[in-house]
Amino acid sequence: MTVFYPFFLLYVFGGLAVCAVVFYWAVASGQFQEQDRARYLPLSGEAPRPPTASTARWPKSMILTVLLIASALLLQIASVLVMLAIR
Repeated sequence: MTVFYPFFLLYVFGGLAVCAVVFYWAVASGQFQEQDRARYLPLSGEAPRPPTASTARWPKSMILTVLLIASALLLQIASVLVMLAIR
């Protein structure tokens, strides 16, 4: 039972580190700046705009970010598997 305790801690702290990096990125890129606008959106009566070709595509920075997060998670899983194989 205690064999898996270090690996559990690795997953927990690795996940917290990834979340902290993503949260820092969100704050630094201004994801939370327009908080007052969001509460009035249901009352505005505006119809949502249909997506255009330019808004339907992900920017390259977002693709890079998603790949970076996925790589970090895969690296975390691989490190636990290596640690299990060494044991």
